[in-house]
Amino acid sequence: MKTPFKTLFVAAAFAMFATTSCSEKTQENAEATAESAATDAATTTENAADATANAAGEVKADMAPEAGDTAVVVDKEADKLVEETNK
Repeated sequence: MKTPFKTLFVAAAFAMFATTSCSEKTQENAEATAESAATDAATTTENAADATANAAGEVKADMAPEAGDTAVVVDKEADKLVEETNK
């Protein structure tokens, strides 16, 4: 069976158009996915920063001296032994 040249040319042109259209759609989907991932990462980072700031604020509030506190903290290595002193 002999196929005319024009038919082959039209089929090749259609195949090229279909491949290009799919590639463009795939590219658009990839760009949208990348943009969405970047937005999600930025949101997650912002939420983590907020959580860290809140945790730091809570620790600072917990460590604030209260009325009646008489303890004194000395930054000294204990050499694997904790010494207790009598009152």
